[in-house]
Amino acid sequence: MYRRKAIHAVLGAAAGAFTGATAIRAEKRKRNKPSGPQPPEVRIAEFRVQRDGGLISVEGRIVNGSQKPFKGLVLYFEFLEFNGRMISRKNTEVTENTIGPGEDSEFTTQTPDQVRAVHVRIDAEDKDGRYLTVDKPGPYVIE
Repeated sequence: MYRRKAIHAVLGAAAGAFTGATAIRAEKRKRNKPSGPQPPEVRIAEFRVQRDGGLISVEGRIVNGSQKPFKGLVLYFEFLEFNGRMISRKNTEVTENTIGPGEDSEFTTQTPDQVRAVHVRIDAEDKDGRYLTVDKPGPYVIE
């Protein structure tokens, strides 16, 4: 009888320690998780899109708004009709270099005129193909 009580006491203490350790780990995970929505990773500081002869010229400046560096940056421009339907999607590599937190980079590109296009929307990925959130993706009016 005494032996059985001793075994129950040891098992109970071990279970309590295990449960306590699990609760502590869960609490640490909660504290390390960022609260609320994350800030956009790519901030559009300047952006201009206009028709120039038979071309559409796109130029601007982006800022790394995240806490991590990007390994290169590729911007995707979605050309939209008046009703918001996408006509085509073009991309341009802003840089192959690493862009650190808070650093900026300029871009400029041209594409053949998309006659029905009236707006442009922006998406972004790093060089490894990881999707990046954009603070002001548009749509922007083509001037």
